[in-house]
Amino acid sequence: MNNSLPQDAVHTLEQIQGKFPGYRRAHAKGEFYEAIFTPNGNAIPFTTAGHLQHEPVPATVRFSNSPPDPTAADFLSPAKGMSIHFHQPDGSTSHQVCTTIPMFITKDPKTFIEMLKILGSHKTGIHSIDLGLGIAQLLTTFPEHKNTLLALKEQLKQPPISYAALNYYPIHAFYLVNAEGKRQAIKYEWHPLKEEKSPSILESINFSTNYLSEDLEKRLEKGTVSFALYIRLAEDTDPTDDPTVIWPTDRQKILVGLLTINKKIFPTESILFDPTIVGKGIELSNDPILHFRHETYAVSYDRRNKENKKTP
Repeated sequence: MNNSLPQDAVHTLEQIQGKFPGYRRAHAKGEFYEAIFTPNGNAIPFTTAGHLQHEPVPATVRFSNSPPDPTAADFLSPAKGMSIHFHQPDGSTSHQVCTTIPMFITKDPKTFIEMLKILGSHKTGIHSIDLGLGIAQLLTTFPEHKNTLLALKEQLKQPPISYAALNYYPIHAFYLVNAEGKRQAIKYEWHPLKEEKSPSILESINFSTNYLSEDLEKRLEKGTVSFALYIRLAEDTDPTDDPTVIWPTDRQKILVGLLTINKKIFPTESILFDPTIVGKGIELSNDPILHFRHETYAVSYDRRNKENKKTP
């Protein structure tokens, strides 16, 4: 990979809504939660991964909005995120980085940066952009990515009622590897145990700027919030290197565990969620965007850590 691409991507993100020292360059606004992941054993024929066996493992979860601006209103963020650290019995971690849209907007890092530059060209203020105009231009410039761009536009029109009521997707294909060394390509899906209908756009005008985190805190005061983890098994014809493609819905889907969110936490150290840190029993696909994210996240992580050290 061109070593300048991750630097260029982070720089471009900093131009979209401005630079916010000490924050992530994307998904800047988020909160952390303590959780437990309880596997059901259904993944054992496919993988030796520690968190997918029989014993529950602790997890750290971050829910987030997509913009680079940490003050962005929740209902103006077109995509939401859920990132997870599974804390393995051997002391290592396995990561998942998920979004509410099941595919990425391109399979090419250079095209992704071009798209970011187009979005950044539609500024309406110092820290504001017109996402509607930006997405409209992207549709004209990159008609081959219509499905994902329309999904983004739809999520902007229809704000979610809660982080707890959304489906989340790690987007990329991964390989599970079992005790015999057999590899099976899969994609993950997270679905809430309790499904709820999102409000209309008219109802959303009464939402506070931080309504999603406020809602989650209220729910956790009354109990826990849970998500079911599924794996969808690929067939030989399913691409594993193109995150813009959604596999057919008839692919076998297996429930492999339950994530239970218990309480909000306030980490004292910077946490990196890297989708390429998967641990034993799981291998990466050759998806170029997946590997590009690893390099780009490292650049962002390094910058915000250096900025935080300069803060008195």
